[in-house]
Amino acid sequence: MVTSSAYSHPTLNTLTPGALFRQYKLLEQIGVGGQGVVWSALHETQKCIYAIKFNEVPDTNEGEADEIRDEYQLAKLVTLDHPHILPLEEYGFEERIRFTVSPYLSGGTLTEKIKPGHLSFDEILRYGAEVASALDYLHGQGIIHRDLKSSNILLDTSNNAYLADFGLARIVSASTMAFHTGHGTPPYAPPEQIQLKAITPKSDVFSFGILLYELFTGQLPWGGKRQLGMEQTHSRAEIPNPCEFNDALPAAIWDIFRRVTSATPGERPNSTGEVMKMMYYLFKTPPESQIKPGIKNKATICDRDAEELLKSGLSKWETSNGVYNLGLTRFALIDLYRSKINTDIYGKFVLSQAINYGYNDDEWWTIVNNPKDRLMVSSLLLGKNNDAITARIIEHLKSEVNTNALPKGLPNSITISLLETGIKTDNVFLRKEIFDGIRTLTRQRNEWDDRLLQPSQLKRLGDLAIEDSDIGDTTAELIGHLRSPSAIKAILKYKDDERKMAALSLIQKVAGSLPTDVQADMRLRLSMSWIVYRLTQRPVSLASAYILAFFGAALGVGIQVYFTYNFPSFLDTVRLTTSLEQGLIIGAIFGLGIFSTRVIVERFQSSNAFLRIALGTCTGLIGLNICLLIFHILFVSTPPKGFSITVACLLIALGFAISGLIRSRLLRMILSSFSVFAAILGTWWIHINFAASPVDLTPVFRYDYSWPLTQIALIASVIAVSIGIFGNLIDLSIIEN
Repeated sequence: MVTSSAYSHPTLNTLTPGALFRQYKLLEQIGVGGQGVVWSALHETQKCIYAIKFNEVPDTNEGEADEIRDEYQLAKLVTLDHPHILPLEEYGFEERIRFTVSPYLSGGTLTEKIKPGHLSFDEILRYGAEVASALDYLHGQGIIHRDLKSSNILLDTSNNAYLADFGLARIVSASTMAFHTGHGTPPYAPPEQIQLKAITPKSDVFSFGILLYELFTGQLPWGGKRQLGMEQTHSRAEIPNPCEFNDALPAAIWDIFRRVTSATPGERPNSTGEVMKMMYYLFKTPPESQIKPGIKNKATICDRDAEELLKSGLSKWETSNGVYNLGLTRFALIDLYRSKINTDIYGKFVLSQAINYGYNDDEWWTIVNNPKDRLMVSSLLLGKNNDAITARIIEHLKSEVNTNALPKGLPNSITISLLETGIKTDNVFLRKEIFDGIRTLTRQRNEWDDRLLQPSQLKRLGDLAIEDSDIGDTTAELIGHLRSPSAIKAILKYKDDERKMAALSLIQKVAGSLPTDVQADMRLRLSMSWIVYRLTQRPVSLASAYILAFFGAALGVGIQVYFTYNFPSFLDTVRLTTSLEQGLIIGAIFGLGIFSTRVIVERFQSSNAFLRIALGTCTGLIGLNICLLIFHILFVSTPPKGFSITVACLLIALGFAISGLIRSRLLRMILSSFSVFAAILGTWWIHINFAASPVDLTPVFRYDYSWPLTQIALIASVIAVSIGIFGNLIDLSIIEN
């Protein structure tokens, strides 16, 4: 099939991975030669991998003539149908580019199989028989290959051979003469091709003889340093004796090779099939047992190759401790086989390949759903110290945190590997990504301790932190997260006091403290700066939190006053205005007590939790005690007596302090509301049961002695819910970036 296009005009230099060429997405360059380049590509509609060969056509009159001849040749080649000829699926021209499309085979080339003593005679005869049958078919169609060599014989994973690369093939005609025959690969080319003389099918017979010699001996004649065809242009040179390189060969095989590679075409056998008959006779092998039928169905080839690649790839990957890589094209072929892959067996191996090449790795990360398997693969890949791979792993691991797949945080081994990569890389963007990723993926240390890190890493962190740059700030924040005393020692040796203080300030903002290695006066200055920073950061949220706490307390106090005010009319104006007045005055102070407790507990979350609760509770206790003292003196006209109010304020402050450690806002509200409810109802119960007089053991709020406890509990619950909900609506915590 020939196609053309008016919208794309590529050159060989503009072909890049991921680019679209017609309906193909280019994967990688898999071959290069004097005649062009070969790229693997994914057909996005058919979901199949192809090999596309690109050749530049010279911008000359002769080039235009070649293009016309090429189109005629390709139109003939695309109709070829033989089980051991790689089919030509499509061809066409784009400006000065000629392209041909063939199925991709993952078994490599025959060249890769040729090693001294590597192939058995049976294998050699089978390969020879398959290539010979393909060549004889070509010659029967009037086509000469002209570039037969081991690298143009492709294999599938079952070691079936396929004759490929027809870039130099020509249809035999009266014009098959000198001006277009001076091509080929010198070690394989016959003398007539080198001398630009007429070529015939016997020219391919010569090249086939060189190929067989290479298969039997494991090398080209004279090791490729001399070319037989070139020698024969000025002499009657003969091919070296193959028995000198493989003493297991029959002595008579040299006579066959000398005849097949004769300088005179007329002395050569008439066909490659005739050559193979001689070989069958020599090795006493039945010819019918040598040819294995190739598989012509592309889908079957792809599925079978994917299965074989998975099996062999997993074995090599495991024995190499995760170092082995399939190659992007082979992995793309496996990826097409995705729905049939047993992830229990192959999941980790396939995921490692996906991340290694950045090919559908997001999907494979999800498919391999065991977090331990994903971490194992990540750990292996980090050992490659590849920036692109590391960046991909960081992004995937961040998704683990977002989905709570790593409840215990990142393992120390991976943290150390990431840190090592971040320190060594010259890519400042990747370094920042890694350092930020470590903070996201690991839990902050509770103590200043260097046991899990290496001294060289810590010193380097300190050196990076004193850089007056964005990465310096990021490193300082990481040191605070890791709580590394050694890194801080490196910073303290720095002479620039301004930058040193800036770095230490960032460390303290994250860690909440500094180790004892930092001088007391410096710690004091930094601590004061840090406290001010914490107390003033996000001022809008601070103001909003206080306003809502004030509103909730004012509403609660107002409800209390309204329901207990001694006026006969329920909707009395005085009752309404009194409730509003007392609610606003007391609510302002009560809300401040709640607000101050929450600020201390939630704004300093990097500090010791017990210390925050204690300090927050004491601050709230003082504020709430003052508030209720004012309430009883101004509006009840009876100064409070006994310990009840102090205990109640302690209970309320403690409830809000502990709730500040809880992430769930709903649980915060419930705990806070319960502490207020318990304080109100508890002090009233103590008062009515243990007070010697109406003024002893003063409760938080007073109620009519005739009221049942259920009525009081209902009012207390309304007040408690109001204070608990509005007092916790705004989150005051600060998440460090």
